[in-house]
Amino acid sequence: MHFRPRLVAFALASGATAGVLVSACSHPAAPGPGTGTGTSGSNTGNGGTGAQNTGGAAPAAGTSAGGIAGSGGSEVVLGGSSSMGGNPPAMACADAVYMDPYTPGYTAPADPMVQTVLNGMSLQQKAAQMQGTPPGTASSKNYDDIQRSPDDTTANIRGYQYRDAGRGLNLDARQEGRPYMNNYSTAFPSASARGASFDLDLEYRLGAAMGDETTASQNTMLLAPCMNILRHPYWGRSQETYGEDVYHLGRMSSAMTAGIQQYIAACAKHYAGNNIENGRANNNAQMDEQTLREIYGRHFEMVVKDGGVSCVMASYNSVNGIKATQNKHLLTDILRNDFGFRGVVLSDWWAMPGDQNFPSASVAQSNATGAVKAGLDIEVPWILNFAQLQAAVTAGDLTQADINASAARILEQKFRFKSALLNGPIGLKTPTSTMTQGSITNNMAHIDLAREAAVKSMVLLKNDNNNLPIKTDGSIKSIAVVGLKVPYTLQSTTPLSGTIDFAVDQPIGDRGSSRVNPDPAQVVGPAAGITQAAMKHTITVTSGNTAQAAANADFVVVMVGLTPGDEGEEYAIPAGGDRASLTLPAQQDMLISEVAALGKPMVVVIQSGGIVNMPWLATVPSVVMAFYPGMRGGQALGQLLFGEANFGGRLPVAWPNEADLPPFKDTATTTTMDYFLGYRYLDKNNKTPIYPFGHGLSYTNFTFSNLNIPCTDVTKNGVVNVTVDIQNNTAVAGDTTAFLFVSYPGTTARRSVKELKGFYRVSLEGNQGKRVTIPLRISDLKYWKGDATGAWEVETGNVNIMVGPDAGHLELMGTLPVK
Repeated sequence: MHFRPRLVAFALASGATAGVLVSACSHPAAPGPGTGTGTSGSNTGNGGTGAQNTGGAAPAAGTSAGGIAGSGGSEVVLGGSSSMGGNPPAMACADAVYMDPYTPGYTAPADPMVQTVLNGMSLQQKAAQMQGTPPGTASSKNYDDIQRSPDDTTANIRGYQYRDAGRGLNLDARQEGRPYMNNYSTAFPSASARGASFDLDLEYRLGAAMGDETTASQNTMLLAPCMNILRHPYWGRSQETYGEDVYHLGRMSSAMTAGIQQYIAACAKHYAGNNIENGRANNNAQMDEQTLREIYGRHFEMVVKDGGVSCVMASYNSVNGIKATQNKHLLTDILRNDFGFRGVVLSDWWAMPGDQNFPSASVAQSNATGAVKAGLDIEVPWILNFAQLQAAVTAGDLTQADINASAARILEQKFRFKSALLNGPIGLKTPTSTMTQGSITNNMAHIDLAREAAVKSMVLLKNDNNNLPIKTDGSIKSIAVVGLKVPYTLQSTTPLSGTIDFAVDQPIGDRGSSRVNPDPAQVVGPAAGITQAAMKHTITVTSGNTAQAAANADFVVVMVGLTPGDEGEEYAIPAGGDRASLTLPAQQDMLISEVAALGKPMVVVIQSGGIVNMPWLATVPSVVMAFYPGMRGGQALGQLLFGEANFGGRLPVAWPNEADLPPFKDTATTTTMDYFLGYRYLDKNNKTPIYPFGHGLSYTNFTFSNLNIPCTDVTKNGVVNVTVDIQNNTAVAGDTTAFLFVSYPGTTARRSVKELKGFYRVSLEGNQGKRVTIPLRISDLKYWKGDATGAWEVETGNVNIMVGPDAGHLELMGTLPVK
């Protein structure tokens, strides 16, 4: 289902007071309550900002004086660039309930069958709900059966069938009784790419597509979303997460979860502080309580409270010296008692103490006792430590009530998603895709969704002199697509080696647990995708691996990036998964410089999980950040380069100079996690990035104006529907994103210079204007005050609200008093 959010706002209580209309002000440093200011923008491709133009019909206020407010944002078409303005009177805003399709939450009571089944189970059967598969022997470990928990045929209860995901369904990992042939499924763009879409509806539909394929393959839990905050771009799994902002992560993860859980259970990972891949099992993430709650925990709170996620995966690392799987403060004090999580806590694969080693019975019993008391419900993939659960009860280390609590939580989630009974169907919906000989079929709609996601996620970083789109007026008759052939070597995965021909091949991403095998017949790489678009204009396309291959072309596309051997999960890469530098490997920088020296129109396209160094940036006219754009990435690229589609992706990270980055690791085992990271770190340290958070150009230019904060003041549980007018200044249709940041001028607490608290992607036809509503939940302004025994607090006083096209251009400003 494709939602277009609509505004839901109605008053349950009176009490609105007269307010002042927003007006342009010549002194933006000191706007009054309920007002906004703006200055004329430069109308660059990523949108300028402009002062309010008065006149025109005003849409509904979009506020509530006590009631329900939402949704993920909304839009109203305005009458044109000459009639952008006219706002309703401001009012005092009271507490409101926020609702939208991407924040379903989870408030339903448990199925009565849970207690009925539990009452009929023996201790052994209850413990079996918490266990994985037999491990084999120390000399012959069972890697062919690592994606399930066992069935209970006596109680007629199905064991979980797990599948990794992130950019699609991993059918490559081994499950007992499953055919292993091609294991094809839809390969979507990486999460780092989709984060650049800033499109909640798109992420919801992608989650639903993955849930559909999970259900079609008769699996019962999808291990997604991956939602660790990107602390540093060296992290090998940066491709698996949406970006560096906690609010953005929480919103995108909740949307994906809501989509997946239209079908089957989702499991958010990796909780918490998991952001170093090399030596991950032995890494200790050291941090203070405010950093833990606000920076490394808050997005997990959102996916619990907003997304209603069924499962949370405990990570490999330690937090403040205690393994996540054994960490009661993480799993119970914060996750269950603070966040209100009532689902299943699952270990990451072999994340208990000892990893894949076979513990003695006494060590296993101690480990199992600590984990259960901390709040862990299931150990996977093997029965190692949890083999001693019954012994721990017999010895008095655990109680029957401890086992009952975990087993009940597991059964509750199985019944919630109709996957509990062995003789029953799987999932809440019947999938549209099918499983044929080990592969997903009948998935063409999903493959086209992968193309759409790639189109909406690629970011146009630079486009001097309107170099793009490629001219179709006859001046360009030939295009060369060039890129190096770069070999790579892997371990403990498939394949063990390979070569990426960047001009022709479509990189999908790493080959760790989130690997996806798309049907090669359905993959469209760069040269093929550009050819598809070029042939409509009788332009010829060639490909090659050197600058010389472009010598006779009229236009050059240089494809560069990273291979599965350069970044990814630790176990799959001999040197470990993290990067040691942002420099492109294998002399790719030299290739770009050699092509630039030809003096031809050109574009550099980067395909990687995260940012890279660009020493050649000043010498090339156009640069595209494609991330890993999925199996139809080449098709999407061709459409964008020729203007069949318009760039609308925006960076979900700031792009700093490498020299301005903080250290990645402190020591081999312990790294202090700073409160400030990403754009917040750069702001704090007065570092100007190459490109700010949210940067992205377009073939269109936009004007942002008429910021309206419709509340004279607001209570701490209110929702303020902030509006801004956005005008497309050209005849070319395009998308842009409005970003809402806040700051706290009167705070005495440790806070960031600015924090993202809202965003909305809007599509505008040529010369069209729209009034966009961005809901601001005042509860999202909270900070953690104190140590582990402290509390969340929303500060009273003025909050500065800033809206614009990226974090570096927030000229629309206003003030909102919180009481």
